[in-house]
Amino acid sequence: MTSSANSATTSSFLFLLRPVMSSSFLTSSRYQAALSSFAEAHSTDPANDAAEYHAQLASYTTQLCALISPPVEPSEALLLASNCQHIRRWEKPRAEYPMGLSGYKTWRANLNKFHASVAEDILLKAGYSAEADAELIARVKDLLMKKGLARPPLTPPFKDPEMQLFEDAICLVFLRLQFVDFASKVSDDDKMVGIVRKTWAKMTDVGRGVVASELVGGLPDDLKAVVGRALQ
Repeated sequence: MTSSANSATTSSFLFLLRPVMSSSFLTSSRYQAALSSFAEAHSTDPANDAAEYHAQLASYTTQLCALISPPVEPSEALLLASNCQHIRRWEKPRAEYPMGLSGYKTWRANLNKFHASVAEDILLKAGYSAEADAELIARVKDLLMKKGLARPPLTPPFKDPEMQLFEDAICLVFLRLQFVDFASKVSDDDKMVGIVRKTWAKMTDVGRGVVASELVGGLPDDLKAVVGRALQ
């Protein structure tokens, strides 16, 4: 990624990210209670993956905010969403829906609504107000349901840069924690090339920069070749 491309992308984020007046929420009892409730839910994951997934997602979310020039503080809604994006996902298995693209899309849409509903319930129990915090809760739900997410090909400036940053973080977690295992179950290299291309197309230059600097070098040689083909 060139410095000029990085500058253009970070500038598009800079002017359009939602303003964060204060990060004092980080020490508020309700925020900490929400995180504790999210963590408790993650601890019941039968596959024992949820805690690591969300820890990495929150980390990448914060990292991406810091990579924007000048850096910005992540909003309360963004951090809450990054800690519950897949909450209790195991309760809605893919096998309950028909095979094929239509079944997959229906599953994903219903899954996102489920995550948003669970998150809202936890936030209310943690001390957030349905009335006074309606905008904040709605924003968390919008992030979880990806409302307003731009579709490829991406062309900044974005209508909702915070949403795009969140999508970058989600893609980074997939590539860091799930990509190698996922690839081991796909015997068709051409199919893997297509998956990498689709993932790359959803990411901004900021997220792509993290992939190039931190993730590609640690891949097995065969997957490095897949990535190379995908990005030609």
